[in-house]
Amino acid sequence: MEKELMSLGLENYESRALALLLSEKLNLRQLSIKAKIPFGKVYSIIKKLKEKDLIKETNSRPKLIYVENSSEVISKLIRNKKLRENETIEKLKSFASEIDLSKSRETKFFQIGTTAEENKKIQLRSFNEANREVLQILNIYHKPKSNRESKNIWERAILESIKRGIVFKAIYPKNLDLPVKIKKLNKEYPNNFQIKRHNTDFVRCDIIDNDKIMIKLVQRDPLQFGGIFFIENEKLNENLKKIFYELWESVD
Repeated sequence: MEKELMSLGLENYESRALALLLSEKLNLRQLSIKAKIPFGKVYSIIKKLKEKDLIKETNSRPKLIYVENSSEVISKLIRNKKLRENETIEKLKSFASEIDLSKSRETKFFQIGTTAEENKKIQLRSFNEANREVLQILNIYHKPKSNRESKNIWERAILESIKRGIVFKAIYPKNLDLPVKIKKLNKEYPNNFQIKRHNTDFVRCDIIDNDKIMIKLVQRDPLQFGGIFFIENEKLNENLKKIFYELWESVD
C-alpha cells in the first residue's frame, strides 16, 4: 500500500502514516512506532497530511489521528494526480505543437484540413485512433448522398472499428434516408452501432474516447466545405460529451 500511495504523490513517511490511518485511529506515539517514523518527524508528517486535507484529529488527550472516509481520501489523491499529469501532458503537447508549427510541419495534437483530401485523411483518424468509443453529432446539414466515394471509405473504417470493439453512438437528423451500409451496421451490430434521430444545427463533430475531437465545418451546400479540425484536448472533449448526451437523452 505504501508504494501505491507514493505513486499518487506522497512522500515516504507520508505514505507510511496514511497507510495505517486509512484503517485505524492512532495517537502520535502509536503512529511513530507502527509506521516506524522517528517521533521527532511525526509532527511535521501529520501537518503535511492535514494541509492536504487527508486526515483529521480528535480534540481528546492524547489526540487521535484518523481518516474520516478512506475511499474519499484515495479518490482525492487519484484526482490530484490526474490533474497534475493532465497539466504536464497539455504543456508537452503545446510545446511540441509550437515547435512543429514553427517549422511548418503537421502537428498530431492539432490538425487542420481545408481540402477534400485533407478532410478524408483527418476524418479517418476518428475511426482509426478510437480505443473505446466514438460519439457522432451529424447535424441538419448532413448530406449522406454527397461525396459517396469518401463516405464509402469512412463506412468501411467504421465497420473495422466496430469489429475491434469500438462503440459508436450517432445522432442523425430526423427523416434522413440513411445509407444502406449504415442501416446494415445498425441492424447487425445493435450494441456497437446505435443511432438516435434529432434535428440539431450544432457543429458536426466526433467525440473520440476521453481526449480527442474531430470538428467539421459544413453548411447546406455540401460543396461549401469550410474545413476540418482534429484536436486532442480532454476538457473540450468533456464539454462536447456533455452536449452530446443532453441531445442523446432528449430523444425517446
